[in-house]
Amino acid sequence: MVSFPVRGAFVGRAAEVAALRAAYTDPAVHTVLIAGEAGLGKSRLVAEFTSRLGTDTAVLVGRCPEFGSSGIPFAPFVSVLRALVRQLGVDRLATLLPVSRPALARWLPELAAKAGSADADADRIRLFGEVLTVLEQLAVRQPVVVVLEDLHWADDSSRELLAFLVANSAQRDLLVVATFRPADSEPMRRLVADLRRDPAVRLVVPEPLTRHEVGRQLAALFGREPEPGTIARIFERSKGIPLFVEALSDSPQDTPAELSELLLGAQAGLPPQTQALVRLAAAAGSPVRHTLLESAAELDEDTLHRALRQLIDRQVLIAHDTGYEFRHILIRDAVYDQLLPVERKRLHAKLSRALAADNALSDGDHAGELAYHAYAAGELPLALEASLAAAALAERAGAYTERLRHLERVLELLDRVPQARIATERLALLEQVVEACYQGGVVERGIEAAGEALLLVDTGSAPERAARLFHYRAGLKNQSSKGSDGDLHRALELLPAHPPTVLRGEILAELAAAQVFGGDAASAETNALAAVEIAEQLDASALAARAYAFLGLAAAARSGTADSRSGAAVAHFEKAHAAATDPRTLLTVVLWESAVLVAGGEHTAAIAAIQQGLRAAHETFRYAEASPILLVKWTQALTALGRWPEALDLIDESLTERLPPLSKAALLLSHARIRLAQGDSAAASTSADTAAELLGDGPWARQYQLQLRTVRYAIAVELGEAQRAAGIVAEALSADDLAVHHHEVWPLLALAARNAESATDLATVAAALPVTIAVDIAHRAVCAATRTGAWHDAVSAWRALRQPYELACTLLGAAEAELAVGNRAAAHPVLREVAELAADLGAAPLSATAHRIADRAGLAIADRTPEPKTARPNTFGLTPRELDVLRLVAQGLSNRQIAAELFISGNTAGVHVSRILTKLGAATRTEAAAAAHTHHLLDTDDER
Repeated sequence: MVSFPVRGAFVGRAAEVAALRAAYTDPAVHTVLIAGEAGLGKSRLVAEFTSRLGTDTAVLVGRCPEFGSSGIPFAPFVSVLRALVRQLGVDRLATLLPVSRPALARWLPELAAKAGSADADADRIRLFGEVLTVLEQLAVRQPVVVVLEDLHWADDSSRELLAFLVANSAQRDLLVVATFRPADSEPMRRLVADLRRDPAVRLVVPEPLTRHEVGRQLAALFGREPEPGTIARIFERSKGIPLFVEALSDSPQDTPAELSELLLGAQAGLPPQTQALVRLAAAAGSPVRHTLLESAAELDEDTLHRALRQLIDRQVLIAHDTGYEFRHILIRDAVYDQLLPVERKRLHAKLSRALAADNALSDGDHAGELAYHAYAAGELPLALEASLAAAALAERAGAYTERLRHLERVLELLDRVPQARIATERLALLEQVVEACYQGGVVERGIEAAGEALLLVDTGSAPERAARLFHYRAGLKNQSSKGSDGDLHRALELLPAHPPTVLRGEILAELAAAQVFGGDAASAETNALAAVEIAEQLDASALAARAYAFLGLAAAARSGTADSRSGAAVAHFEKAHAAATDPRTLLTVVLWESAVLVAGGEHTAAIAAIQQGLRAAHETFRYAEASPILLVKWTQALTALGRWPEALDLIDESLTERLPPLSKAALLLSHARIRLAQGDSAAASTSADTAAELLGDGPWARQYQLQLRTVRYAIAVELGEAQRAAGIVAEALSADDLAVHHHEVWPLLALAARNAESATDLATVAAALPVTIAVDIAHRAVCAATRTGAWHDAVSAWRALRQPYELACTLLGAAEAELAVGNRAAAHPVLREVAELAADLGAAPLSATAHRIADRAGLAIADRTPEPKTARPNTFGLTPRELDVLRLVAQGLSNRQIAAELFISGNTAGVHVSRILTKLGAATRTEAAAAAHTHHLLDTDDER
């Protein structure tokens, strides 16, 4: 249990403590963000909350140092993990990790000594996953509260890790509480705005104290009731900020010009050596290690300890296990702001000398701290050397943006200290900058640095060096939607084909992917095949998997007869699966495979692949990253198969997640199609309009823009708005990129051909449009049937694809054609099949149309008599999905295990569990499981 030393009474925060307590007991909540200005009492609020928890709750605290954004990567999380090592011991901590060579060895020297160096292949997500695993495994044994203080000073990597934990935490007994000052960090404000969309996140914003509460705080501080005039005066001057109330309470009659004078009041009367020590601590930043103060203070041990005791007794500093921190950062700021520039420089110089003497460069842990102080002291050669060491530390820690920040400082200092001698040349530094930008997604700076580096590299003597730069720049350009083919081709020109290298294989594979999406499937196939050959020669399984996946993409995209190409695509993806020996590579393969299978109408196979991918996403902690596209493809497959209730449930679940705008738009388009087919045109219109707001005009949204036009056309037809429908078709088919997006154009063509006259020559557009997959063939057959009456081919095509709604619509066209020539006998069974399909789907408008046509023709196609349903027991309002979750709860599975079994996120699993407990009136999962058995909620139909 961690305690927070504080002063005075705790006043006026009952609602906030209650909110924290409610979050602690709510299994659906795993993160609380506390926002407020300095002095408002955020840390005191957290301290009060944690002090009221039971002794069985572990409270782990990590703080961001004031120079955190340019100092130690992952500072608050490293503090938490190191505290765990001290509490548990390295042996027990190692048992919480799933691998023998954990990536966390980068952070923890003790773990590295026990388990060996970190796995060199472990990536950033693996590192994040291990942090989550340790915390969740610990939470299995006891409730855990992780407190992260002062996140307005957090480095980029710490914010990214926090976002990862929010997205992936699925353990009900793990709660993260974070404090920050919104006004002091734009990146933190953006992150919080994003995190708040997660239903498992709560935001607590303490308000300033009321006049009455200020009076209660003063009464506690004075030990008696204050005079009314004092309360009014202090309330007005403090604005209800508890820290200022406390500062003003020491001299309620004085009226200093600045509140900073009040904050400095605690130092009055201290000996000169003690005041010098507090100034040194202010320059060091808060918190500060005891060893650093001891080295830099230049005081004998007795004098140092006496001065520290005086500062602690005056509550200027607070002691913790490894050092000290100012009781409030505003006190530190007041001390530091009072210093003259020359004093600051001298103090930073003392600190940098102490750090240098303490081997900060060699041990790496404090290299960023040394770089900060040396730069502030004007000791530029030392700052340059320390920044280079800090960059290396950040690279080992997987902190890409912090590495980039330190490298940029090195480049700056290299120009300002021309006599500096470091082992790294400017070109090598630029290469490191480019690599850090590539890994961290810093696009524009990476492209700029790559260009500068390419001007310095000698392509004749170092072709591989130049090729790698072209490769990185191509990847960065892809992230900015700029063309990358030129850089990839140039990289290939520089790399000899023999001997083969993994780099050449990666470039060929990336070029193949770019060519597929650029419409050059033939070249893509050639380059992907070349990448496969290199992978097989070098036994590079990950490269082979990617290359085979791109071969599958190219094969599926090749013009020609769809059936002959689809067999090749399937074979390539089978080989990609065989080569994908780790979950991360498998996930990449499945992402591409699912897109191909859905586009080709292989929806059942697509769902199997998607579920495999979602399981791999859970295993690699990449659910938040990979799930959006997989959830979209799963929804599209379910929609096509006519499994509409499942699709609607999946859409509802998915839209509660934090998804990219394109993914949300795609889900909403599927929602609109289903609702329109079910007869709810208002809901369809709402979903379509919301999707339109999310799509924008970017090139990546083009396929969804065409799908949106198809949905809006169908809505206009359903509403009888013929003129609007014709306008939608004319606008959509006037674009010059129809051939590139022909998969999306064919459905609109078929729909327009069946439903209305159009000013556009549909036959001409259809004749020019490529046909590459079976779904294209089916749509083309519908277009042809509206002109020629050859409905048999269209019906056969849709029947083979097993898409019941499209089949029913096509059958309706065939029936109408038969009736048009007076063939009532042939039309009768066709209309009956349409009615049966529509009834199974719940497609009310289609069913009504079939019955109207049959009635007009004098044909009887009465609805089937529904089979009597066996009475089901009381389910307490649990949905089918919640019953699935309850079944797994009864088996003792955790939220994460439930999520993996049902292919949902941990957050969604937690929400379902919370709703189940509420509906069953159960306090725990064990009670819920008992209720499930008592009320036979998990019995199958045969057991009832």
